[in-house]
Formats: sequence, C-alpha cells, structure tokens
Amino acid sequence: CLTNRTMSARRSVAVVGGGAMGQYIGARLATAGHQVKLLLRSDYEVVQNEGIRVTSPHGNLHVYPGDNFKVFKDSRDIGPSDWVVCALKSDAFLNGNEDATKKGGTAKDLITPCLGRDTRVLSLLNGIGIDEIMADHIVQDPLRVLGGLAYVAVSREGPGEIKHVFTEKMTIGHKMDDSNMVDEACALLKDCHVNPQATSSLIRSRWEKVAWNFPFAGMGVVAGGVPCGVLMADPAIRSLTKNVMQEVFQTANADILHHYDGDEEVIPEGFVEDLWKMSQSEKLEEYLPSTVIDYLAKKPVEKEFIFSEPVARADRLGLEVPHMRMISGLVDMLTTKSEKQQDRTVLATGESKHAVTSLVGRNSSTASVGIRREPLSGHRGLKKDMYGRGFSSSAATQKSDVGEKVLEQYDSEQTRTFYRTVMGGGGNDIHFGVFRRKDDDVKKAAGNTTDMMLNLLNWVKPIEMTSQVLDLGSGHGGSAHKMVSRFQNHITCFNIGKQQNIMNLEEAKRLGIEDKIECTVGDFNFGLEEKWTETFDHVFSCEVLCHAADKPALLSEIRRVLKPSGVFVFSDIMGADGASEELLRPFTDRNATTMMGRPSQYKYQLEEAGLREVAYVDLSSNLAEFFQLMLNQVQNNYEDLQSEGLPDEYLDNWIRSLSDRVSAQKEHGVFAWGIFAAVKD
Repeated sequence: CLTNRTMSARRSVAVVGGGAMGQYIGARLATAGHQVKLLLRSDYEVVQNEGIRVTSPHGNLHVYPGDNFKVFKDSRDIGPSDWVVCALKSDAFLNGNEDATKKGGTAKDLITPCLGRDTRVLSLLNGIGIDEIMADHIVQDPLRVLGGLAYVAVSREGPGEIKHVFTEKMTIGHKMDDSNMVDEACALLKDCHVNPQATSSLIRSRWEKVAWNFPFAGMGVVAGGVPCGVLMADPAIRSLTKNVMQEVFQTANADILHHYDGDEEVIPEGFVEDLWKMSQSEKLEEYLPSTVIDYLAKKPVEKEFIFSEPVARADRLGLEVPHMRMISGLVDMLTTKSEKQQDRTVLATGESKHAVTSLVGRNSSTASVGIRREPLSGHRGLKKDMYGRGFSSSAATQKSDVGEKVLEQYDSEQTRTFYRTVMGGGGNDIHFGVFRRKDDDVKKAAGNTTDMMLNLLNWVKPIEMTSQVLDLGSGHGGSAHKMVSRFQNHITCFNIGKQQNIMNLEEAKRLGIEDKIECTVGDFNFGLEEKWTETFDHVFSCEVLCHAADKPALLSEIRRVLKPSGVFVFSDIMGADGASEELLRPFTDRNATTMMGRPSQYKYQLEEAGLREVAYVDLSSNLAEFFQLMLNQVQNNYEDLQSEGLPDEYLDNWIRSLSDRVSAQKEHGVFAWGIFAAVKD
C-alpha cells in the first residue's frame, strides 16, 4: 500500500520528454522549488549552457541548470525519483527514439531507471489507451499511474525557447480514480501556472480532450496544416469538424459505459456545444495543435492514441463513425507519407506548388486552406484557368480517335498483361498508388488508392445495399469487386474494352457477386445512355477522365445520370498547375490522352457542370515513387513479359518513358494526381 506524503514537501521529479510541454513543466517545477531532472534530446547542449527561457502571460522566466534543475541525456543517470512526469510524444512512447538515450528505447526504457518503490508516474500524453500501457507494461502497478490532460497552449520556438500562450486548466486523474493520489498530483503542480483540476474519472477526461484533439488536430492536418481559425472560418470545414466532434462524443460515452458498467460517469449532453464555443475563442485563431506542427515539420505525428485507438474502440463497440474513420485514415496516409517525404512543403505557408489536402464547399474561402482560385475570365466557348490558358471543348481531339487509342493501349491481350503486371503488381487495381507504409509495393499501393476512394465515396454519402453505382471506365473491375464485396450494392460497369468486361464478369462469378454487377460496353466520349438520367446514387471513376476528349461535356453527363444529392468521386492523372506542356508531351503522346487536365481546371469545370466540390485530396507526392516502381516492374519482369508476346521495342520504349517520368517529376513536379469528391445539389 502506498503511503500518503506531505503535499507541500519538496519533491524530486524526473521529467521525461523535452518538447514544449516537458520543458515548460520542468522550468515551472524548478521555479516552484522542486528538484527537477529533465531528460533532453536535441536541446541538451543549449539548455545545459543557456537554460530554458519561458515567455508567458504570467511573467517570463529563465531557469539555469543548478542545484534544483539538472539536465540529462540518459535517464539511467537520473535515478529513482518521487515523481516521473512523462511528456513524450506517442511515437517516442511506443517506438522509442535513437536520441532519447545512449542506446535509444521505448517509454519503458526511458522511465524504468527513474522508478523507485513508491514513484508516482504522471503521463501528459493526449489520447486513449496510454494509462493501460503505463500501468500494465511500464510501472506494472495501476495504483501509481496518473494522467494529465493539458488545456495549456505552449510551443517550442527554438532550443530552450518556450512560448506559453494561455492556460485554461490541466485535468489530473488517477488510473483507479483514487482521489487522494489526484490531490497529491494537483499539489505538485499548483505553482506551475497550469491550473491543475482534479477529475473523478480519468478515462472520461481523456475522452473529453480527444473530443477536441481528434477534430481540430485531424482536420488541421487534412486541410494542409492550418490553424484552428482557418477551420472555423470555412463553413464546410467547420460543419465537418463539428460532425467529427459529435462522433467522438458518442464513442466516448459508449466506451465509458463499457468501462464502468454504468452511466454515472458519462459526458453530459451539453459538452459538445460548450467545447464548440470554447473552440471559437480568438486566442485559438492562430493556434496550431502540436499534431499539426509536427506534420508541417515532417516529424512523427501523434496518431495512435488520438486517432487510431478511438476508431478501434468504436469498432469494438459496434459503432458507425464514418467521419472519424475518414479523418483517421487521411491523417494516417498523409502523415506516413509526410514522414517519408523530405521535400514536402504546404501551400498554406506560401511555399509549395500543391496543397496536401483541401476540403471546400461552393461558398468556402478556398484561399484560406491553400488553394488559390483567381477570377476566371472569358466566354462560355473559351474559358481560362488560373494561369490564363484557354481550354475549349471545341478544340478537343476527335472522339473516335481517342476511343481507338484507348482500346489499343489497354484491351489487347499483351497490353492487359503488361498493365496488370507493371501498374497493378499482378492484381486488378490497375492505377497509381498511395504509399502508406515503407514496404508498400505496386500492388499494395494501388490497392490503397481503391480503398481510399471507396472510403471517400462512402463518407460523402453512405453506400447502402440498395445504392445504384456507376463505375465509369471500370477496366478489369477491381474497384467494382471491392465495392460490392464490401457494401453489397448493385454496380453498373461502363467500359470501352469488351475483353476487360468479360474478365470483369468472370472474376465477379468467381467471387460469387455476379448478380450485383452488370457490364455495358461504351465510349463515354459519345455520352452516357439516355435511360440513365437520375439513375445513380454514386458515380465512381479511377484515372479515366484523362481519356475524355471533352471533359466539361462528360462532367455534365455525369451530373445528368446522378440522382439529386448524388455523389461523384474520381481520381485522375493531371498536369500540375503551371507545368510546361513541353515536359508533359512525352506522356500525352504515349498515352490515349488529349490535353491533360489541371487541378484548377477540374475545380472550375465541376462548378460549371453543377457539381459542388466537397473534397480534394492531393496525392501528387506519391507519383515519383510509383513511376520508379513501375520502371522496376518492367525491368524485373522483362523476360516474362517477352514470353507473353510483348515486343522488345514496346518494353524498351516503356523503360525510356518511365525513366523520363521519374526525372520530370522529381526535378520539376510536372504531374499532379489526386481524388475529387463532388455532390449534385
């Protein structure tokens, strides 16, 4: 049994985690008279020599290393302490960091040397599931585990430079809800200007914090790395953010009821509205959550406890949380790519060609989330994009020529084999891919794209068993098979390649879903079937619109066949806004493509067609890597492709073409690729 201590006594405190919060708490505890031992990584040399400077509304302070404030590189040199304050980020908490100690290690490696027989551990990490890990695997005693939820805005401005913006409170709870232990922790922090407040339920308080972090940190990343004020200023994004918050609230109460087997600790009904009002504070207009700051800095992002675990608990509880699932998936995809990509910058800072992601509505302020749309001039016969280039439907290549080129490119036996091997990795997802993991290959990346598009389609408007879906340019049917297997809906596959359609239906029969799929042979350059007017709940198209000779006309046809409130989700390979046509010509000459579209053109053309854009996910940063893997596929499978009847000249031309694409994308960023979602109002 733990013994009570005199609450005002001077304590030895090991602070593990030297980010903004760790340095702030360490400096405040030392100023309050406690003996602080701070574990640092990159800031060690600066803090050891110059101390920590804190600017704060409560008065600035400068704490130098001395008798009651010491800094360490290795927690093994700290030794057992009365308290351990864990201010690690979740990535370091779970996976360790090579700079954290001489040998590196996880939170257990860092914290264990600081534990004595009665050491209390206070975790300041955000999210769900931390206390269970701390109690079961690190401290191995739930009676000594506490958690703190900081509604305290602090940021690291530089090595040893901490900016404290404001404090609302720091909620303190105990793993087993021991009020005496909570009081002791509050006493420890009472002079730290964090306004410690006791909670009778740690899990409830954690969910209350996640109810803000999930929507605002998640949407901040998804919108391209923007502050809270930008999210609140845009009507469409503000509405989506609140929907996410509401789903977190519902998941929270279900999880709390499961935890306590009763309703005495649930979050009250008025909580969401109160939290929403707090989020509109002027103090938060320019505030970037630490998750967003890490994303912009291309650092590991706290997503396991804030995003992944809440969604996992919703799944275990049987809850439908489409907004949470979508945001969590996008954050995972974007941040995983951000951690791999070394040259990513975000347009919201005025430094990049592409926004990572923008979610906009018809009347939204798109400039605020990184998409700059300037007034378009010209008459209906000749429109201009944001760079003043003309694009006219009357100037399109002859429609029949485009159709013939598409058949030649995709629907012979040899070319079907080629694309399935090189672009699909042997699977039926034959399109560009999203890299979510370091070891994703062509097949996995292409499958990720299909999954992401289906998630987006289902997120904008749920796909029901009764939904009628049109797959425009369905190819071998890989996307259709995944959709029907997942949602049990009916799908019409419209595709120019007769043999591809036969293969589609054969695979559907093998999967036992042939009654849900029908194939229609047709060329969308000559319009869609008249009988389809207002037939479909959803239209899905993956990298097909690049083959449209008249894109505005096709978009109008898509609107015609959609039911009111129907949804259109499509991806396409495009030229980057501002890219040189000369650099793009090798691609357009080789592929059955007329002039490549541009993101800015599609945004304008969707609006002109009467389709309200609700989402655009820019995936251009995946292209160079995917081009390279396609090149590797050709080279590694050269002899097998020869044996399938593909001529050497054909394969050699592809090797040259893909080599050029890799260079052009890496050096000039000439291609764009992304997913659009639009609604027929």
